[in-house]
Amino acid sequence: MDAKRYNRVRLALSRLGAPLRWQIATLRGLDIYLDADVWICGDRTLNDFPVIAWTAFDTRSRQGLHSSIECTMSFYHAHAGMIVDTVLENVDSVLEDRLGPGSGASPVSPLR
Repeated sequence: MDAKRYNRVRLALSRLGAPLRWQIATLRGLDIYLDADVWICGDRTLNDFPVIAWTAFDTRSRQGLHSSIECTMSFYHAHAGMIVDTVLENVDSVLEDRLGPGSGASPVSPLR
């Protein structure tokens, strides 16, 4: 998992409360559910049947906030692989809007 995305979700869970859930506007019938231990894209028209899940986030071996996070991504639908990027882009977009400007990575100035 990309470090920037993982960090933004953790920040949102801290600031906005956990768990978070919303409808993915571009994918009819799909919701995203975010919690500290699991992220799930589920089909609300099928009793929240999971489509994609991210679990087992391994932060113990992380070298710093800029390091990627190892996790397990599971597909529960034949076409899940086709929507992964759309789901994650939606997570980025929605959380950027909810957290406001400046919540993402900002450039670092070198020390003199």
